[in-house]
Amino acid sequence: MRRLFYLLVIALIIVFGVSFALKNPDPVTIKYYFDIGWTGRMTTLLAIVFAVGAVLGVFLTSTWVLRSKRRLSHAKREVKKMEQEVNNLRALPIKDDV
Repeated sequence: MRRLFYLLVIALIIVFGVSFALKNPDPVTIKYYFDIGWTGRMTTLLAIVFAVGAVLGVFLTSTWVLRSKRRLSHAKREVKKMEQEVNNLRALPIKDDV
């Protein structure tokens, strides 16, 4: 069900993007510092900006994901060590001091 939802959202984004591209074929001029400029279609500029944003987003979140995975593996090792200690304690004989 989740996959169907994601496919529907992706299809809507693609339809929106294509309709936007067809409705805005006029060239635009983007000016940078030092009189550097670029003239092209608005949809090309938006696609480039979207791609750069996606790459930056993946890069910035990948550091967080890797750190979380490292913490998780460390926690799993600690849990395994504690489980082993509990099993060792259960194996000890119980002495009654009566």
